[in-house]
Amino acid sequence: MPLEFQQTRTGSQLQCQTETTVEDNKNGVYWAISPHARSTMGVDGGVLLDIEKGLCYSLNLVGAKIWLAIESGNGQTSFEHIVNALGPQFTVPREQLVRDIDEYLRDLEKKGLIKAAGGV
Repeated sequence: MPLEFQQTRTGSQLQCQTETTVEDNKNGVYWAISPHARSTMGVDGGVLLDIEKGLCYSLNLVGAKIWLAIESGNGQTSFEHIVNALGPQFTVPREQLVRDIDEYLRDLEKKGLIKAAGGV
């Protein structure tokens, strides 16, 4: 878990960041859809709606497949499950797929559309 040095008005302090990493993902985090996220999927991608914030996000085909993999797991979707589900569908090296999925999960988590739901 990385540490961040942060300057405050009353002095300096160290704060622990709880950012999820590829290694954390590989080591057993379950992913779940946030209760305020809604989705609609089509053949070319999809649309996500954050009903709490009133924001709409479009998904390309890969993003939609990642979303569907998370959604199908009902809060029990591991990173490995997502990689294994998408691997046969795309002709990219597994290492690239792992990096891309990790980056996408971080983005979805930062937006509050998914959340880590525990460990394997």
